[in-house]
Amino acid sequence: MYSTKGSITSTVYTSRREAPVGRRTTSAKTAFGSVQAKAPTAFDSVGRPENLPDEIAEQLRSRILNESLAAGQRLPTEQELGAQFCVSRNVIREAIARLKLMGLVETRHGVGTFVCADLAVRPFDVSHDDFLEMSQLIHVHQLRVEIESGAAALAATNRTSLQLEKIQTALKRVDQASGDWELAAQAALDFHLAVTQASNNPYVVRIMGHLSHVIHNAVRTTRFGNVGTNRANEVEAEHHQIVDAIVRRDAVAARQIMRTHLENGISRYRTLFGAL
Repeated sequence: MYSTKGSITSTVYTSRREAPVGRRTTSAKTAFGSVQAKAPTAFDSVGRPENLPDEIAEQLRSRILNESLAAGQRLPTEQELGAQFCVSRNVIREAIARLKLMGLVETRHGVGTFVCADLAVRPFDVSHDDFLEMSQLIHVHQLRVEIESGAAALAATNRTSLQLEKIQTALKRVDQASGDWELAAQAALDFHLAVTQASNNPYVVRIMGHLSHVIHNAVRTTRFGNVGTNRANEVEAEHHQIVDAIVRRDAVAARQIMRTHLENGISRYRTLFGAL
């Protein structure tokens, strides 16, 4: 099911699967939202990321992050949750297992499952569903601005000659792909990752690796939106200015140019989608 708000179209992830013909289904609206349950088959969870445990885990995750389920609060039992969602206890058990992997809940033997008391120390996680709202997407891009501007400054200071060659090679590929927005999107991502690698800070490299799929999708969207506009030429010019600063080992300039480059990208997103 799809909903449109303004000019943004996003997928709604509750009750998102159509029931096959001839298969008995039930639908229930609960305190956690609507979930469609169906008679299970041996193949339902094979190669299907959008299955019931994922749907339930995502709804519980949202409740935890918006504090509808408070830190330290005990979750309903598996039996109670199963009744609310109209699914088996096994489905609930799988959903809870996903929340444990996210660091959102903990199980106390013989007592029950509780929202973790200190969510601030949970493993870093960016969910696909974080990008269904423009405000969340902007937040991720703002994080990217801070990380990559710092990475560019570190690259100007710490890069090796070999790493500089890799950055320059990546830049050439971006230039060569300028006529194809999809190829250019991948080339631009490779360029940004090459700059990050040259920071020689393993933690910066790791967090950028985690965000790389997000960045790729964002770059594809803006590249497509830039087709036939002057922005594409501006982007290439900004890339060259970043590399020039890294060549000169000018950390201040590298930081500022990268920040301007990415903030221009956020502005482009706002323009494309009419975001405030």
